[in-house]
Amino acid sequence: MAEFCLDCFNKLNDTNYTKWDVKLSWGRDFCEECCEFKHVVVVIRDHRSFLHWFFRH
Repeated sequence: MAEFCLDCFNKLNDTNYTKWDVKLSWGRDFCEECCEFKHVVVVIRDHRSFLHWFFRH
């Protein structure tokens, strides 16, 4: 699976995610686009599921 830092991920996918919109790796990993060791995007968060959980309780 390709691993990209947040900046490269946004550039490649033409998106504007912030660190609050995604889960980043715990440690630094190798970004395959810029060839630097940075935190890489693991998954895109679904904010709707948090709001659903928060207001359900």
